[in-house]
Amino acid sequence: MTRSRRRHQGCGGMTLIELLVAVALLAVIASLAYRGLDNLARNGNHLIDDGRRWQDIALFFNRFGNDVAQPARRPIHTGAPRDGRSGKASAAADGNFNQRFAAMYSSALGAMAQRADDSNAPTLPAWQGLPLAALDAADESDRAALEFTRKSASGRDELRLGYRLRGTQLELLLWPVLDRKTDSYPAPDANARPAIHPLLDGIRALRFEHLDDGGNWLDHWPPQGAPDDMLPRAVAIELILQDGTRLRRIFALPA
Repeated sequence: MTRSRRRHQGCGGMTLIELLVAVALLAVIASLAYRGLDNLARNGNHLIDDGRRWQDIALFFNRFGNDVAQPARRPIHTGAPRDGRSGKASAAADGNFNQRFAAMYSSALGAMAQRADDSNAPTLPAWQGLPLAALDAADESDRAALEFTRKSASGRDELRLGYRLRGTQLELLLWPVLDRKTDSYPAPDANARPAIHPLLDGIRALRFEHLDDGGNWLDHWPPQGAPDDMLPRAVAIELILQDGTRLRRIFALPA
């Protein structure tokens, strides 16, 4: 009986110390597993956000390429309105347009009023490029680093648009009129103020270059002494993101 009782006692359950050690090990394993899952979730969210950002950048370059592929040799005039012709909102019919941008252009074209002064003297070239640094985020002017006249999909209507960097945000400017007074700059006529549409955020720098007939890249356009309806052969756009990534694209203009 004594041996049997001893044998039975030797097969008893875990001691309190052994139980505490097991619980501690489980806690460590659970903590490591949670950290691993948390890092995995964070990396997954980061990849999703990064993918969306690159998608937005690709969309912007596509939109910009569509714009510069349809320039119009139409300088901008100043003075009182001479007629009240309105453009037709045919931009929305362009199958290559993203719906969001098609709505912007459609709205701008719908409000377009063709105006010219008696002398018909141009004050802004058909294509204007300026080495303009990023504007202050509180800047309310209508200055743009690149401003040009663009045809619609049908080629019958024209609108004036521009691109600039304000703060860290890349913006699209759409003027409701082609011709506008510039003597009140930087506070233009309220009826001629552009609609401003944010396109990309987190941009450190924006730069445009324009290719002339001699194969030279210029940071301003038109060249000195060139006619106001002269267009470059190509335009290069360079973006520098907040993390230092540099993106450069070149777009040829129609001959």
